[in-house]
Formats: sequence, structure tokens, C-alpha cells
Amino acid sequence: MNQSETIKFQGQEYFDDRIFVFYLCAGKVEIENGEEGAVWTTIYHENPPDEHIWCVATYRNCQRYPLYRVDSFYNKEDAFAYIKKIESETPLISLHGESPKHPMSYDEYLEWKKNNGLRDYDWKSLYSAGGTNASERIGQTKEQFKGIK
Repeated sequence: MNQSETIKFQGQEYFDDRIFVFYLCAGKVEIENGEEGAVWTTIYHENPPDEHIWCVATYRNCQRYPLYRVDSFYNKEDAFAYIKKIESETPLISLHGESPKHPMSYDEYLEWKKNNGLRDYDWKSLYSAGGTNASERIGQTKEQFKGIK
């Protein structure tokens, strides 16, 4: 698939057949006190603090990559295992927004992405050249936050 073309689905222009793309990154979670407090997750694209956790950010695979969710993990191995489990289950436009009934193995999925010229999430495309220490800060309610696994 030519990456300069997009696919229109449910009013949105997607970069390719995948509805979501995943990104493994360092992060930090701050939980505000109080019953109505928020949970703030900062994901670091570069230069994370020494004391960080690992996050899997799920983005919609369209212009500006809107964040769909963020999952937090104490170690990188668990975060990567999560990606290996869910990435091939991502809903596809060719399946009318449904997940495959029989998902490929992770290795088969990587080969499928390569053979189709599919790109992964590219945070650098969202930031001005010359900037430093790019990061994103995500706010959630305590009910939305699923904890650190």
C-alpha cells in the first residue's frame, strides 16, 4: 500500500488498513490526591527520567495520531509482551473495523507490515524540528486509569 494514500473509514482518513498503532515508551504516572483527583501520565519520546515506568500508547492511525489509550507497566518486558499479544488483534478497515477472527502470530504480523510497507507510529512527525525532550501528558480520571501492571 502506498503510504501517501489514505483510507477513508467512518469519517476519518487512516494511513493504512490498521485502525490503531502502538508505541512502546518510557513514562511516569502521577496520581492526584482526593476523590475527584486525576491521574496524569507523561510519556517521554526522548530523555526519560531515571525513575520511569514503561507505557504502551495506542494511537489512532490517522492524521495527528490522536491518543486512544495508554497502558502502564513496571518493566519493559511486560510492556513488550503486551504489544506482542495485542498488535495483531488491532481492528482493520478491511474487516469493517473488526479485529481478525484468527489473528496472526506476532512474527507473521511483523512480516505482513513489512510486506505491505506499513509504518509504525512516528512521534517525530508531530514535533517541530530542533525541539528537545519531546513528551506528552495525558490526563485520565481515576476510573479510566487501569493501574500499573
